[in-house]
Amino acid sequence: MLNILKFPLKLFFVIILNFTVFNSLKANELKIYSERQPLLIEPLLKEFEKDTGIKVEWIYSKKGLVQKIILEKNNPVADIFLSSDISRLIDISEAGASVKIQPLATVPTNLQSDYWAGLTQRARIIYVNKDLNIKNINYEDLAHEDYKGKICVRSGFHPYNISLFASLMAHHSEEWLETYLTDLKANLARKPQGNDRDQVKAIYAGVCDYSIGNHYYFFKMQDNDDQKVWLDKATLVFPKQENRGTHVNISGIAILNPNKLELAEKLVQFLAGKKAQSIYANDNNEFPVSPEVSVSEKVKKLAGNAKFDSLDLEKLASNRKAVINLLNKINFDE
Repeated sequence: MLNILKFPLKLFFVIILNFTVFNSLKANELKIYSERQPLLIEPLLKEFEKDTGIKVEWIYSKKGLVQKIILEKNNPVADIFLSSDISRLIDISEAGASVKIQPLATVPTNLQSDYWAGLTQRARIIYVNKDLNIKNINYEDLAHEDYKGKICVRSGFHPYNISLFASLMAHHSEEWLETYLTDLKANLARKPQGNDRDQVKAIYAGVCDYSIGNHYYFFKMQDNDDQKVWLDKATLVFPKQENRGTHVNISGIAILNPNKLELAEKLVQFLAGKKAQSIYANDNNEFPVSPEVSVSEKVKKLAGNAKFDSLDLEKLASNRKAVINLLNKINFDE
């Protein structure tokens, strides 16, 4: 009888030991939901794993992660969210799906909040037909009647454009923005469509002379054999250099799981630190948020000493709903 009892007892301890080891391993892991493409984020996460010994599992998706995070907020599946836009970080913080984080000394205060932090800056610039030889143009200019039929944009409701319009509202007023959007719509060469690169393609095709897009698409097109020819017809202008500076959006990070707060904050600190910021700058051609890290030589050649709008990005959050209402009111995309 004793021999029969010994086997189950031994098996019981083996199960307990394996369960303890499994939990210990899981305790040293982070799960990430990422809107950032694998080729952009994988080198950074490999460096983090090498430096800390913390294992990172991650899921990439261009769409649907915000809704998923909000649905899972009471029982988070992921510990971290890496976003390609400020609007998504704001959406999850307003839904109570992100955790309060420690302030980051390496990130300017206008690029972080209690619930998210910026990791890179992306300038929203104006692409211009090279033949026009224009060196200076501002966002406000695009609503002037002289530009009628000359402008191409992607959907006004895309987060990149909502962010830009929210910044214009902050610098002017809601009434001003309604007039601006109405006049901008009247100046479009075609219905809003496609992505930022498609607007540069339209300049090359002679559809329009001006478009709005993020700066790093210049390098994406330059590295694409089929698209680099579009740049033969386009030059880049960083608007508002005479006063407030060019509007910037961010890619950023939020913590989702309070049970992994200590581990997750190590990743936040790493991505805002000098090593990761240098990788962002040199591999992704984005502007680092850390003032201690220089831009890549390629970006420096493109942007020179361009200055950026220091508007607090939380101010954009308070304007987003008004912007969307105005876009709907004037049927901007129709």
